[in-house]
Formats: sequence, structure tokens, C-alpha cells
Amino acid sequence: MEEYPYYVGGEFRKSNNRLVCEAAAKREVLGYMFEAEVRDLAFALEKSRQALAIWRNTPFSERAQTLRQIGETILDNLSLLAEIESKDVGKIMKESLFVDVPLAADCFKYYASFLESLSVVSPASQKGWDIFTYEPYGVAGIILPYNVPLMIFGFSVAAALAAGNAVIVKPSEFASLSLLKLAQFLDKLDLPPGLINIVSGRGEKIGKALAQSEVDILSFTGSRKTFMQVYRESASHPKKIICELGGCNVGFIFKSAHLERAVDNILAAAFMKQGQICIGVSLLLIEEEVFSQVKTMLKEKVEKIHLGDPQDPSANLSALISSSYLEEVDKRIRKLVREAQAEVISGGRRVEGTNFYLPTLLELKELVWEEFFAPVLMIKSFKAEEAEEILEENPSGLTLQIWTADLAQAENLAHKAQVGTVWINTFAQMSPATPFGGMKQSGWARVLGPAGFFEFCHIKHIGIGNGPSPVEGWFGF
Repeated sequence: MEEYPYYVGGEFRKSNNRLVCEAAAKREVLGYMFEAEVRDLAFALEKSRQALAIWRNTPFSERAQTLRQIGETILDNLSLLAEIESKDVGKIMKESLFVDVPLAADCFKYYASFLESLSVVSPASQKGWDIFTYEPYGVAGIILPYNVPLMIFGFSVAAALAAGNAVIVKPSEFASLSLLKLAQFLDKLDLPPGLINIVSGRGEKIGKALAQSEVDILSFTGSRKTFMQVYRESASHPKKIICELGGCNVGFIFKSAHLERAVDNILAAAFMKQGQICIGVSLLLIEEEVFSQVKTMLKEKVEKIHLGDPQDPSANLSALISSSYLEEVDKRIRKLVREAQAEVISGGRRVEGTNFYLPTLLELKELVWEEFFAPVLMIKSFKAEEAEEILEENPSGLTLQIWTADLAQAENLAHKAQVGTVWINTFAQMSPATPFGGMKQSGWARVLGPAGFFEFCHIKHIGIGNGPSPVEGWFGF
């Protein structure tokens, strides 16, 4: 059985604490990883500072070449990385193979091109020249989620490196193997030792230590509950934090919408990756005139979703990340039903002896701002004039879907909604060039696009005089 050491300062290391990594769907052992010690983190930080001294002074054109090499390395090993991540997380192979892992590579290619188009700004005036340069924060700590570890590695690390930072990456203890395998390939590249570090282990130990450490900036993707712990721990050495926290994403289907297209897209948004997807829809609001029709369409389609092994090409849905998480999801659903807040229309139970949960459709009696992060879709009817008020009530604000033939209606709602991304008659329309992030309790700052680069750097202003300064002679002598 393969062992996966962690990667610090250009070295592969093992500790005395070996952790078993099981496939989410089959509960078979995939391999073993090791929990990094705090001293390993200190070593990674020391080596990162040394790499930073080289990397921050590397010209944009050379950084771009390195970023492209990393992207190509991911693609060269696409099938293996996708297979490892699919088994480790329990998501369908085609999602890893055709979407998640290629998107990680695309991010490195995008920021390589971005660097090649970026130049030092030096506007001139009668007073002189003003030069704007882009300075890295220093060492960036990157905490990844379990659902799409390589994808979020691309979202965050590509931008951080492009901006001149070194990185220390902490993958989730539930999904570390694809990152640890990637480290073996990255080690073959000509990178400054310590430029990229990957430390594995439990969040309560090594994640906590990373948050407390003297890294200069921290990027976190995950739940609000975990983020609150990270935020508190980071106070010992205050640092900028980039965070994306998910939340209860809303979808609206208005009566004028193309209902078949709307339903197909909502199904994907709710049930891809077993619902373990931050951009998905948790709460679907259906205009009352078409509620019964859409509810029937959803039920028929949900019950056709095929559960199976992530390597099975015919499977649409696979396992949740762990048995303990499956139990938590089941308890939350039962609580809603027990308290008469929801009725189960379809699903609502686990498949005994597995980590599979049936795709579930719940009809709400009242609004519930719940993100299950599981194959659960809540539906409720609404009146068109209630849409703005409903959105204002939502404590989170990551994504919003609007399905309607009335584009004026959609644009009005999109502009008023406090969310980071609005999709009108589409879903998942995003790329490395489109900024992504949340509002309200869904986080702050942005990844991807030019905004993602600027989150990871300071913009420095250097003013060079070409004559008297604005204050010469101020006191008259």
C-alpha cells in the first residue's frame, strides 16, 4: 500500500503519526499519509522565506514559464490525479477527469498569460513620474477543502505564486492524496526549494498551527464553523485573510422560465458531487403558478439519479466524504421533518452499510437558510413580488440562479442581490478569468481573474520628482 509523505522545503518527510486514507465509497484503504509536526511547519516557513527571496525578484516572464510548467505537470498526470481524487473524495470520476483537475491546470495557464500582459505602471505628469509595482505579501498559507482539493489549489496557489509569494498548503485530512501525489511531480521541476510546501494532517493540529504561524497572508475555503476557529487562531499573528465560506445558495424559477432547462440545471447544481459543492443550489424558490408542475418534474428526475461507485461510468452520484458526516446530514433532515418545517418528497435516507445518501427533495413549510452540503434540495413556492425581500433575509451571499424569460426582471434582481455571482438562465458559467467569492456571511475577497492576483499582492507607489515638490516653499523660506 502506497505511503504519501508530506512535502516541506523541497524534502519529503514522514512522521511517527501515520494516518489511514480510505476510499469514501468503498471504505477500502487507498494508502497512508503522515501528520506533519509543528517543527516541520517551522522548517517549511524557514525554507519558504529563503525561496521567497528568490521568487519575488524573478521577472514576470520567468514566473509565467514556471506557472505554465506547473499547469502542464498537472495535465501530464491528469488521469492518475483524477483517479486518486475521485476515490479519495468519493466523487464521480468524470467530474475529476473533465472538470476539477483540468480547471486547476487552466488556472496556472491563465495567470501565466496574465503576468505576460502585466506591466509596471508609470504615468508621468509635470511633477514627475509615479511608478506602481506589485509586491507579494510574503508566505501564503493556503487551507483547502475536501470536495475539490486540486481545483482550489489552482484557484489560490496559481494567483499567490503569480503575485510573487511562496506557499504552504494544508489540504483537508479527508482528501489529501491528490495533493501529496502532485507534490511528487512538482519536485521534479526546477523550483526554489520551499516555494511550494504541502503539509498533511488534522485541522485541529497542523491546520491550527498554520493559522497561528507567522505566514503573511492566509487563504481559507471551507465551512463558516471551521473558519471561525481559524480566524480566532490567526489572531496570535494577525494577517490578511481571504475566505470563501459557502452558504445557502438560492435559485429562482419564475413562471416564464424555460422549465425543462431550468430543472436540468438545478438538478446539476443541487446534486453534482453529492451536493458537496459550494456553488450549488440549496434552496429553490418556484413561482406559485408553476410550483406543482416543477415539483413533479424534479421528483421524477431525482428518482432517476443512479448511485454507484465513482469509477462506474453509469453512476451519477456517489458517496459522502465520511460516515460521520452522513450521520450529521441525516440528523439535520430528520430534525426539519420532526419539527414540521419540511416534508420529504423523495429520498431522505441513507443506503445502509455505505456512505451513500439518496438524492433528497424536501418541500419547506417555511424558509430555512440551511446549507446541507449534501444531495439535498429544499423547495418552496413564492410570489414574484417577494423575491427581493427573500434575498435580503438570506444571511449568506455566494451564488444566485435566476430562471426567467424576463431579462429586465432578472437584471433588476441580480443588481440588488448581495451575492458574489449571479447566473441568469445558466449555471457554472465561470473560468479562471472570472472573479469568484462571497458577500455577507459567505466570506470576503476574491479568487480568479485579475482580482485574484491583486488579493495576493500589495500595490506600491513610487513617486519620482522632476522639479519642485508640491510642498516646497510651504513655510515661505
